[in-house]
Amino acid sequence: MHRRHLTLAGLAWLSGAQAASHATMLPPAVAPGPASTPPAPNPAPLATASSGGAPPASLRLLSEEFPPINFTEAGQPRGLSVDLVQAIQKRLGQSLPIEFMPWARAFREAQDGPPAALFSMARIPEREKLFQWVGPIVTFQSTFYAKAGSGLRLRSLAEAKRAAKVLVVRDWYTLAQLQSAGFHNLQQISDPIQGVRMLAAGRAPLFAAEKLSMPQTLVQAGVAKDALEEVFSFAASEGYIAFSRSTPMGTIHAWQSQLNEMKRDGTFQAIHKRWLPGDPAPR
Repeated sequence: MHRRHLTLAGLAWLSGAQAASHATMLPPAVAPGPASTPPAPNPAPLATASSGGAPPASLRLLSEEFPPINFTEAGQPRGLSVDLVQAIQKRLGQSLPIEFMPWARAFREAQDGPPAALFSMARIPEREKLFQWVGPIVTFQSTFYAKAGSGLRLRSLAEAKRAAKVLVVRDWYTLAQLQSAGFHNLQQISDPIQGVRMLAAGRAPLFAAEKLSMPQTLVQAGVAKDALEEVFSFAASEGYIAFSRSTPMGTIHAWQSQLNEMKRDGTFQAIHKRWLPGDPAPR
């Protein structure tokens, strides 16, 4: 019993001594004052497209083979709209790659996917609510072509409706225009090169295409420039950079603001004249 009491007393003493020792090892509290290290400042906010800085990482730039407006040469993007898009990006401190693909695919992805810009696109009523628009940057001319020597002449859309067949590129603005005009004799094709070759081979009497791009399309298709002839131009439409509805409004404002500035300082006119020396630049 005595040994047990001593042991318990010793344990109590030891516990108290350890507690006191631990208390003396704690650092004294430091009162805030001038000598204290101030808290680290909050990091600066990241730049956004609305402030002219980096755009959202998901923004895609989409285009098609449509010389001289946008096309590739030796694997590099070239053309009027390419130069404009790259100049706008430079002014915004951006450098996004341009993806080239068939128009029908680009048209679909620009509507259904993450933020994207597709160029160049004719701004027509049928597309107005599908996209957000930056431009105008070019003027397109919708034109009917026939095989040279066919003797076919048109004076109106009504006459074109009576043709056996009219070739038109899938999802091009010319398709939307002719469908809205009540055409029921349209054959949709994948690209303008296919249309040129089919027309030259006599597989259709008419091809509804775009006048600016036709000379280069003939070269790409390997068809002689005099193999086709223009028979009737039926509409003019302004071309824009078309942004998906999912693109932030700040991005749209930033791009339009830079394009407007390029038109004020003459940069836009110089680029347009380099690619289309005989055509007036849109305002």
